[in-house]
Amino acid sequence: MVFMPQATTSLRSVSVLTLLTLGQIGLQFVLQLLLAKWFGTETDMDAFVAASTLPLVVSGLLAGSLASAFVPIYVETRERVGETVAWSMAVQLVCWLSLFTLLLWQVAKHLAEPCMRTLHPGFDDEQIRRTAELFETLSSLMVWNSLSGLARAWNHCHGRFAMTGFAALIGNSFTVALAWRGGASGGMDKIAQAVSIGALVTFAMQMPWVQIFSRGWPVTKESQTAVKRCLMLMLPLLIGLACNQLDPLLDRYLTSPLPGSISQLGYASRLAAAVLTLSASGLAVVAFPALARHAAERDDDKLRAEIAAALRFLTLLLVPVVVVLVWFANPLIRDLLQRGRFSAEDTRVVSSTLAMLCGLIVGGSLGEISAKVFYSWQNTRTPVIVGLLGFSIGAALKFHWVQPHGVLGLAAATSAYYLLNVIVMLGLIALRLGLGIFHGVLGTLIRAVIGSAAAAGVGWLLLRTSLPCPSLWGAAAGGVTLLIVLVLLHDDVAWRAVRMVFPTRAQKARS
Repeated sequence: MVFMPQATTSLRSVSVLTLLTLGQIGLQFVLQLLLAKWFGTETDMDAFVAASTLPLVVSGLLAGSLASAFVPIYVETRERVGETVAWSMAVQLVCWLSLFTLLLWQVAKHLAEPCMRTLHPGFDDEQIRRTAELFETLSSLMVWNSLSGLARAWNHCHGRFAMTGFAALIGNSFTVALAWRGGASGGMDKIAQAVSIGALVTFAMQMPWVQIFSRGWPVTKESQTAVKRCLMLMLPLLIGLACNQLDPLLDRYLTSPLPGSISQLGYASRLAAAVLTLSASGLAVVAFPALARHAAERDDDKLRAEIAAALRFLTLLLVPVVVVLVWFANPLIRDLLQRGRFSAEDTRVVSSTLAMLCGLIVGGSLGEISAKVFYSWQNTRTPVIVGLLGFSIGAALKFHWVQPHGVLGLAAATSAYYLLNVIVMLGLIALRLGLGIFHGVLGTLIRAVIGSAAAAGVGWLLLRTSLPCPSLWGAAAGGVTLLIVLVLLHDDVAWRAVRMVFPTRAQKARS
């Protein structure tokens, strides 16, 4: 038997962050319900989705690349040189990012109409004008989301996971409240304002303003060196993340001649992104500092254990998610969104597209952990090369499949290249660390399949009843069934979850 050290990633921290993320996703879903009811897949909804894409792409690119480079450099600097130098590095990066994104925001506002015309060649002049108006408001997301991503990474280096989740929860609450209050009468302009204000609140709550102004940030040679190292590590990430972040722009470009398709793909993509965030973000966020620490210590045994634990956890989450989205997407979308201006045809297309995006969810979740392993090694080139190759294949498939299959072809191509990317990256990690990174994954997979089958059976029975919104009752009952089956099968992650909620009872039951 091969000895595997225990992973240091806390299930409690993952659970707390996941619960807060679930709250954020719930609020975002309320916003989607309002948009579906008020705007359906009509022209104004197409304009909103199109206008929000570029700001989200730019902020995702900046926040993702800088945060991924920041964590390993910050952890190493703090351990090697001291907290003061690491603090100074962080504040300097906040200042530089603020200046850059504020300038970018003003340039984008002045070039709103030509940008939207270039990115959406299928829109007529009126749609371009409307999209540009919304873009002028939503372009502020490039500032607030970018700074929020850096502040989030900074807090995670200090283990303040709950605080960042709480900030995002409050920010989303502002967005939903403002949209609820003014969206029905003020139209899509009020929705865009609400989204921008919510992003600003999220950023403002995460930044340690009092400490920054009271403590200061003494600029030293060591802190400047750390800033330069972080930016150098970030450069390859900008290229690699550009593939993922440019993917939505390509989708909007290809679907702009198809009325309603941008909105339909937008609903499905946002739901898939919500599931992806829920499944992977909490785990990746909590595990990343631990991975970086093990990599800095060159402790491959602990690194293998950390990766194996993450893969087991993701397996337990992803198998039931795929089962639900493949077999029950249509009744779920019908019960959740089909009202007001969201039609039965919209339900059919969105549910089919969502099921087709399962590959994105699986590949993206596993890819998040795989990329963090490479970033912990301060190797940003390998994920970039893999991402470029995968994106090239995916783009070629999209141009080939969009005409005969529409949004379903785009979704299938996206899933294909996400899965290809993660297979290659996990293979490269296994070549370096050995097959120990998959320790216990097969057993977890078997238990997850058995539990998911039982849960699907319960869900199917409840769909045959006359209950209101039967898919929601089925999902709740299926979740309980899944947990019971996993506990009966003595799954370690399930038992740890039960012990965390009922510590005394769980220990007696297991003994």
